[in-house]
This record gives sequence, C-alpha cells and structure tokens, in this order.
Amino acid sequence: MNIIKGTIDSKIIKLKKPDSIKYIQNRETLGIIGGEFAITFDDDHLPIATLLGSCVAVMLYDDVLRIKGMNHFLLPSLCAHGVSCRFGLYAMETMLNEMYKLGCRKENISAKIAGGATILQDISENIGERNVMFARSFCRSEKIKVVSESVLGNNGRIVMVDNDFKTVAKSIANRMMDERLAQADRVLANSINKTDEIVTDDIVLF
Repeated sequence: MNIIKGTIDSKIIKLKKPDSIKYIQNRETLGIIGGEFAITFDDDHLPIATLLGSCVAVMLYDDVLRIKGMNHFLLPSLCAHGVSCRFGLYAMETMLNEMYKLGCRKENISAKIAGGATILQDISENIGERNVMFARSFCRSEKIKVVSESVLGNNGRIVMVDNDFKTVAKSIANRMMDERLAQADRVLANSINKTDEIVTDDIVLF
C-alpha cells in the first residue's frame, strides 16, 4: 500500500498503512482533518474521507494512472507568517505537485469540490463561500475540469472519494456536530478579521 499525506505542519510523509481510520458506509477509509491532504492509488482500494463545515475539500483524480487525492483547507489564502495546507493555495499546489511526481498529467486530471457550508449566520465574512470561490478559481486557472460539486448550504458534510472517482457527500443534520463545526467557524472568522496576519490577494478570483 502506498499513501502520500500532507500534514498540518507542512510535512510530506509516505505511509504503508492508514494512520487514521474512518468508517463510511461500512468501508474502512483513510481519514484526513483540516490542514491535511492524502493521495492514494485505486489499486490499494483505500478511499479517503473527511468532515467539512465551512472548509472545502478538493478531490483530484488522474483517470489514466487511477490515482486520487483529497485535501481539506480552512481558508483560501496564505498566512503572512508561513505556509500550511490549512490554506487553499498551498494545499492545492502541494497536492498537485505530489501527484505530478507520481507521473500524473494535468490533461488527465479532473476535480470535484465539496464543502463551504454556512454553519454560522452571524459572521460578516462568509468563509464557506470564499473557500468555494477559491477552489473554482484555482481549477479554472490551472485548466483542471471540475466535474461535480456538493457545496454551500447550511449543513456540514461527510465526504468520501473512492476508486474510479466515485464520491459520497452526505449532509449532516446533527445538533451536536453542528455546534462543533460552528465553533470551528468562529475561530476561522477571528483569523480572517486579523488582517495583518492574512494575505488575501494570492490569486485573482474571476
């Protein structure tokens, strides 16, 4: 089994077995959290899964080599104090570069986008919408075709990407889980409001 994983602290590690297991539809999956990404081979029959609120996951698939990747980023832009997969631009570029190292070619890669829900109604910055706009814009600028989306709305999602780019995106209607996701959104909103710490013009939205 070959797994490539990007960690919150910007390390790229190679694994021979999953380091985090989630069970989705009675399937053992490789779980990732905010600030991580993972790349797996269809031949290993290991789906990738995550839980999203206002965060976004972009899934990429090379249909020739049958290699899939999923990231989970919290904010669209880079932080002025460093780089991390918590931020969309770094998460996308780093995951793509790792797929290219495996031999993936841009013309064979397609994308799916999930997440970006508005769990909190009382914040001035719509984090989820900004994350979705970034994901769409990045794929457009890189000429990567987005084949489907499960985005926005007011509920969190469990997302799983499986072999042949089969994808499950299930909305969550759970009061306790909504509160956990809402608390995470409050933290993100506070980060966005600290304008001296966030660089907002890394990519032009068009």
